[in-house]
Amino acid sequence: MTTVLTTAAQIQAYQMSVVRQGLKALLIGMKINSSYTSSNCRSFVSRLTGVKYPSGKKGLNSALSDLEAKIVEGVEQRRSEGS
Repeated sequence: MTTVLTTAAQIQAYQMSVVRQGLKALLIGMKINSSYTSSNCRSFVSRLTGVKYPSGKKGLNSALSDLEAKIVEGVEQRRSEGS
């Protein structure tokens, strides 16, 4: 079965989960592909949160933490809208 993402919220939720995995990979020293650079991942999270993250592991950890909070916030919002 294929899932089609049609709303902006669905697409953004998917993007956030993919970037979260990219950040986790970068933190353990993996490079997924040329698009998932530290600065690209940090920039994506910066656009969501409005916070500029420093380079290095400290910035990646901060971005990951903020992104995970944003994901939880979105899940809780969708739950409250559904009930």
